[in-house]
Amino acid sequence: MTAESTPPTPLPAAERWRPAWPLVFAVGLALAHFGWVGSHHAPAIMSPDSNGYVVQARLLANEARTSFAAESPVQFVGMHWLETGPGVFHSRYPAGLPLLFAAAWKLGGLEAALWLNPLLASATVLLVFLLARRFVSDGFALLAAGVVAVVPVFNQHALDADAHIAAGFLLVAGVFALMRFADLVAWRMSAGSSAVPSAGREVTCGMLAGFLLGMVPTVRYPEAVAGVAIAAWLGWRVRPVWRAWPAVAGAAVPLAALGAHNAAAYGAFWRTGYALTGEQTGFGLNYFTAHAIPYLQALGGQGLGLMFAFGAAGLAALCVDRERRAEGLMCVGIVGPLLLLYMAYYFGGAPGGVGGGAVAGNLRFLIPIFPFFAVAAAWLLEAIAVRLGAAGRAAVGVVAALQILIGVAGTAPTLAQAGSSLRAAARARQVAEKEIPAGSVVIVERTLAESLDATGEWKLVEEGLVAGMMLPGEFGPGAAGAGPGRGLRMMAPGSEDAGGRGGPSPQQPGKNRDRQERYRGLTASERRAKIWSDLETWAAGRPIFWFTRSLDAVEMALPRGADYRSIAELDAPMMVGPGMGMAPGPGPAMTGGRGGRGAFGPPGMRGPNFGPPAGRDGRGNVGGVMTTKLRIVRIDLPKA
Repeated sequence: MTAESTPPTPLPAAERWRPAWPLVFAVGLALAHFGWVGSHHAPAIMSPDSNGYVVQARLLANEARTSFAAESPVQFVGMHWLETGPGVFHSRYPAGLPLLFAAAWKLGGLEAALWLNPLLASATVLLVFLLARRFVSDGFALLAAGVVAVVPVFNQHALDADAHIAAGFLLVAGVFALMRFADLVAWRMSAGSSAVPSAGREVTCGMLAGFLLGMVPTVRYPEAVAGVAIAAWLGWRVRPVWRAWPAVAGAAVPLAALGAHNAAAYGAFWRTGYALTGEQTGFGLNYFTAHAIPYLQALGGQGLGLMFAFGAAGLAALCVDRERRAEGLMCVGIVGPLLLLYMAYYFGGAPGGVGGGAVAGNLRFLIPIFPFFAVAAAWLLEAIAVRLGAAGRAAVGVVAALQILIGVAGTAPTLAQAGSSLRAAARARQVAEKEIPAGSVVIVERTLAESLDATGEWKLVEEGLVAGMMLPGEFGPGAAGAGPGRGLRMMAPGSEDAGGRGGPSPQQPGKNRDRQERYRGLTASERRAKIWSDLETWAAGRPIFWFTRSLDAVEMALPRGADYRSIAELDAPMMVGPGMGMAPGPGPAMTGGRGGRGAFGPPGMRGPNFGPPAGRDGRGNVGGVMTTKLRIVRIDLPKA
């Protein structure tokens, strides 16, 4: 080498040759994960949160809009649909995930849309491998991917059509692409390199990274806090800073679309659906002190298990490692604010808190940060193995085996339970499609209405309204704080009473107020007559159908002169959402909580509530014994 020559610039980590077998193994792991999760999949949704996303996707796919106007005062409206104008409803959730669902819907209907989350979950497993091997050797990158693949709460939400899996996928994919972009910029700026990539490749990678990261808040608003650390890292690693413009431009596209949607739906680009329920006020030090320890306990238990401690220690070590400090600080800047944010959130987390207190059901909020814990844990475990030699490798092997064993043992019953719930909902929909003409009025309990609403095939009416247990805008019989002019409000530390005055709520106060006025002040008989009159008007001369477990309830609710007959019967085992059985003791799954999260039942009701009206079984007998039969009843109203 002459004195004038310059040594070639080292290739970025992503450009260096690596053997093919680890990538083949990682793809095989992702495919195996998809097969495992997919074996429990069924074409149905199973939670109020899913209703808020999937119904919005249906509206986008079929009508190119994200809102609907109520057609009747008796119309069922999902709990996460908020009234933004008289009789006009928008989902509280942003439109990013519904837009992805809608694209799949256009290709293959509801069934195709509901496969999106399992696909994104398995793709996230592969992305964790690709991200991890920027930090560790291929074997430990496979370990990081395997850890994420067996986290129970990660897998249960792969089957639920909510936003946590998609947010995690976009965050991991965006960070990986951004690191790749920074490599390409650094490589281009280094003098003497003989294999500099094209400028177009650099720009494409940067715009893709920005777009993926900009999509994150269009799917889940709170994850936007990770953007501060990501932007700081980009300014640190990309020099001169102006070369970061492709990432900024890419992020601007989805963020501008989000602002436009918010302005149209809620009146200002910075305003979200959560402002209509006061949840922006639901953060405080009192919640943090009550929730911090339960969250840490849950992360080390039902969440990441052994890898939580190793991951937390690994993140700290990365921040002081000279070679990895920038990436370590970014990962901490992603993980730390999100974890602290949810610890300070009013919903769930400690005995006596909202939703019964157990935080297991709220671990779903932390799904997007699990991959970063797994990568940091793998980095620390490899450092231990290298430093301690054979003894370290033996110790790491035991930790890895225990982690995978615990994860598989926790995931298997969780998937089976969620799959049973989905299959029950799918069976009900299949029978309805066979027995009930499209466009018919169907009376159904709220739990099943949330699921059937995904198709838009029928005019749904909540059973509690017809049975005289609630008014439109209320959320089930006996709901805490339910009453005229207000929706359900959950008890929270700092709130003034069960009605939630002075505190945040997952429900919208005053929802359906105008339509509640229609029935207010009427006697029971007058109210029943008016409700049936509205049902008859909405049915437009067609028969009315009722999903019921209790024929006595039907007989007691029918107007004089009406007749009914049972036209179908199906097995309907207790439908349980993904949070059940995750932790000992009462929790959100057992006490209702935010939309009954964890239980396939209405908010405010104890335990799974896919069952008869309070105190009756499927034969109308008092005692509350859960039946295994669900009947579809055809109702013929008397001729005028």
